[in-house]
Amino acid sequence: MESLPLMGINHKMSFCIPRISLSALLVCFISGIILTCQYYPFGNVFRNVEEITTVIPYGFFFRRLHYASGQLFVILMLIHIVDHFMKRRYKGFSVGKWAGLVIPLIICFFILFTGYILKGDKEGIYAGNIFYNILKEIPVAGETITRFVIRPGEMFFWLPYLYHVFFLPILLIFLIRDHINNWFSQAGFLLFTTAGLFIYSLLVRMPMDIPPHAKIELVKGPWFFLGIQVCLGVLPPIVAGIAAPLIFFAILLLLPGLKGHLQKAVHYGIIFLSLFYTFLVIFGYFFIKHSWVLSR
Repeated sequence: MESLPLMGINHKMSFCIPRISLSALLVCFISGIILTCQYYPFGNVFRNVEEITTVIPYGFFFRRLHYASGQLFVILMLIHIVDHFMKRRYKGFSVGKWAGLVIPLIICFFILFTGYILKGDKEGIYAGNIFYNILKEIPVAGETITRFVIRPGEMFFWLPYLYHVFFLPILLIFLIRDHINNWFSQAGFLLFTTAGLFIYSLLVRMPMDIPPHAKIELVKGPWFFLGIQVCLGVLPPIVAGIAAPLIFFAILLLLPGLKGHLQKAVHYGIIFLSLFYTFLVIFGYFFIKHSWVLSR
C-alpha cells in the first residue's frame, strides 16, 4: 500500500502532466503555423528547411521550439497513458472512453513521423521510403493505401505535409476536445511550459540534418521507430511494420472489455511487450551499426 506522501506525489503528477502536455501542444501549433508560412513541400525540400533554419530571422529558434514542444507533448501523453494503465484505471472505462486516450497517442506518433519525413534530409527520406515499402506489402490493398499516404517522386512530401499540417492535428483536437477545458483550467501551466520551451530552444540545438546525397554508413529512424527498425532486419516488413503494431494496439484498446483473469493476463502481457519494445529501441539506438536494418 502506498504511503500518503507517495500518493500525494502521484496525484500531483497525474494532475500536472496532461496540463503541461496540452500547453506544449499549443506552443507546437503556434510555432508550426509560423514555420508553415515558409515551408514548401515540393522540389528541394532540404534546401528549403536549411534556408528556414539559417536565413529566415529566428527560423532556427522556431524550428527548435516546434521540435521540442512536439516531442514534449508526445512523451507526456505517453506517460499519461502509462499512468492510467499501471493504476488500472481502464477498469472503470468503457472501451470507447479508453480508446479516446489511446488513439490520440497513436495519432501523435504519426504526426511526429510525418514531421520527421518533412525535414527532407537523408534520415527523413529513408524513413519515408521504408514506410512506403511497408505499406506496399499489405496484401491486395497495399498499392491503393500508398496513394493516400505517401507517393514517390515529386509528390513525396506532399501527402505527409497534408497529414502533418492539417488532417492529423484537426483529428487530434477533435478527439481530445473533452479534455481541453479541464486541462486548460490554469494559465500558470501554459506560462511555465512556454518559458521552459523558450529557454530550451535558445540553448539546445536540434539533431543535425544530414544532406540527402551525403554518403554515410548509418541512417536511423526517429526514437519511437527504432524498435520497428530493428525488427525489419529479421522479420518480413508486413509483420514488423504492420501486423505486430496493429495487434498490440488492438489488444490495448480492447483491454477494458476483458474480464477477470484474462484481463489480468493481458495487462501483464502488455507490460512485457512494452518492456521488450523499449529494449529494442535502446538496442537500436546504441548498437545498430549499418543502415541495412532500415532499408530491408
